[in-house]
Parts: sequence; C-alpha cells; structure tokens
Amino acid sequence: MTLRKMQKTNKLHKLLALFLSLTMLLSLTACGSKASNYSAYVKSLITSNYLGVTGDYVRLTGANEEDAEATYLQNVTRLANNLSSYYGLDISADPKLAPAMVDLSKQIYGKTKFDVGKAYKDNNINYVDVTIYPIDILNQTNAEVSEYVAKFNQAVDNGDYNDYTKEEYEYEFATGIIGILAAAVDEIQYAEPETVTVRIITADDTYYIGNEDFRSIDRCIIATSNVPDATSGDATPTDGE
Repeated sequence: MTLRKMQKTNKLHKLLALFLSLTMLLSLTACGSKASNYSAYVKSLITSNYLGVTGDYVRLTGANEEDAEATYLQNVTRLANNLSSYYGLDISADPKLAPAMVDLSKQIYGKTKFDVGKAYKDNNINYVDVTIYPIDILNQTNAEVSEYVAKFNQAVDNGDYNDYTKEEYEYEFATGIIGILAAAVDEIQYAEPETVTVRIITADDTYYIGNEDFRSIDRCIIATSNVPDATSGDATPTDGE
C-alpha cells in the first residue's frame, strides 16, 4: 500500500453543521405551574444532557432514569462522532480508539459551564436567561493539531508508514489527535460567554422549552466561531496509484 496526503476540505460551515446535528436531546414536559421551578427545569436539562447528572431532570419531568442516561450517552456519542469526522479519523470500528473518543467526549462535556438566571415575565410570557461559557477546545488545540499533522505528513513523505496496514496507519494518526485533545481537557479554555433567552411554554399545569431554544443552547456549548480550518494537510492513506 502506498500512502499519500489528501487536503482537508473541512470549513467552518461544515464544522457548524456537524455540531448542530442533534439527535435526541431531552426536553420532556415538566409538571406544575410555579415559576420558581422554571429555572430548575432548564438547569436540569443542561446537566442531564451534557454532564450526565440526571436526578433533577427525572424528578421534575417524571422521565425514566434509564432513558435519560441513554440519551446522555447518545449525546456524548454524537460529539465523539463529530470530532472524529472533523479531524478525519477513521476509528468507528477500532475496539480501543472508538471508546476512547467517547470517554474523551464525556470529559469535554464534563467541562460544561453555565449559569441559569431566575425566571421572569415579559408581556405575560415566562423567560429564563442562560449564560453559557462555550468550551473552546477546538481553537485551543488548533495550533498544536496543525503542527502534529504537518509532522505526520512529513513522515508520510519520508515513507515512514509505507509498511503499515491501513488500520495501523489510522490508529497511529488518531492516537496523536486524541492525545492532544485529552491533554487540553484539564486546562480547558472558554470563549466569551453567550446568553440564550429561553421561553418557557406553558400549557395547563405543564411547561417545557421549545426545540429551537434547546438548539440555541446546544450551539453554545462547544465554541465553533473563530475556529480556523482544522488541519490544512490531513494525512489520509489510499491504495497505490
């Protein structure tokens, strides 16, 4: 097998598309009519989906705890898949790296930082302001990732991987990317805070937030603005000419 480089085409709009492709984020209806519960409900949505702390969400909505935990795992897996796609990693079938990326995604989401304000009324509509500090790991690691890819590509040019199988090659490349991201988690950086105003939709003795408001929250969890192209020279193995 001959190895050659392939230029990445990941632009910011593609990155945004990846991170906005929601699966099944939790937003079930909660019961009661007390405005004091609205903020707690919004907080429980975020902690359940991104931190995996489901207790308050289950209590407020009556959701099944196993379903809530499964949805959290689905959300984490979504991030793992998006990161793999963004960096061009072919690891979905790797018995070590696939779970390692899911574990890394748990750690990244575990750094979710936010503040939920008190509920208030405007024109007889209830709102809650959520201030989110976007996790800036993509921009934080971009320079190091770019340097790593440049060195990896040079090694490809030097023929260092000519004797590798495709699986060995993919493993080698992906291990480096995951290592860079994992090293950044302990000293995670945040972009400028963003405030999302969430409307509380009430009906009889129940309340909930709409999907678009939930999407707005999700857009802010991982910073994707002002992120340069991920890697300008991603190394990708192909069969011989």
